[in-house]
Amino acid sequence: MTAIRVSIPSWRARGAVPHLLFGAVIFGTWEAYGRLGDSLLVPPVSAILAALYDLTLSGQLPSALLESATLLAAGLSAALVIGFVFGVITGRSKVMHRTLSPFFNALFVTPTVALVPLVLIWFGFEFQGRVIVVFLAAVVAVLISVHAGIRDAPPDLVDVARSFGVDSEIGLLRHVLLRAAVPLIMSGIRLAVGRAVVGMAVAEVYLRLGGIGALISGYGAVFRTDYLFASILPLPIMGIGLAALVARIERRFQSWRTYASEASE
Repeated sequence: MTAIRVSIPSWRARGAVPHLLFGAVIFGTWEAYGRLGDSLLVPPVSAILAALYDLTLSGQLPSALLESATLLAAGLSAALVIGFVFGVITGRSKVMHRTLSPFFNALFVTPTVALVPLVLIWFGFEFQGRVIVVFLAAVVAVLISVHAGIRDAPPDLVDVARSFGVDSEIGLLRHVLLRAAVPLIMSGIRLAVGRAVVGMAVAEVYLRLGGIGALISGYGAVFRTDYLFASILPLPIMGIGLAALVARIERRFQSWRTYASEASE
């Protein structure tokens, strides 16, 4: 037992070696190109890290991150709740499915940036307008995934549940449909998280009123590419962190997926 416990970290360390080597090659090449080439176009990694340190020390980056995180949390939370509710409704109602599905599909394929001017004209340039941009970017991914997961649930599961006395709509949702839909729902949430981060950045870059997007717009306008890269860097980190959180939540629902798959067999 002791040997197994000791070997697990060593295997993890070995698995991390290729990633570390690949990262070292990429950043080493980037650093060399930035120093030998045109640093205005591609600043060296060391200059980006120095700019990141300066932005953090001056307080610009922490305050921008806080504003962006607040915007993202508000828009994404609303998208998750409303997308889930409407996904369940359209998934269980044939009339709602036929009526609303074309509109949801049209909204899903419409680029978020195309909606920004209209949203801002309708709802203003303040916080609520930007929240709606994030909401629109994310909500359809959640709605479609919940809708598809519920509609694609095996009919045999529903029949078995009804034979055991589960006749109410709430009971079917809780014990059968949502359990079977967990994989699709979590996939939709992962997609919604990425779209929400993009929507947040688009709204802030477009308005230049605050947040990470304002830093990106400001430093891009004056060609400070070292500070521009330093301002962009938090966005993928934010997305990766949220994706890891969603993956952790998905593992918590593993028993639901196991239950549904075993019941269908």
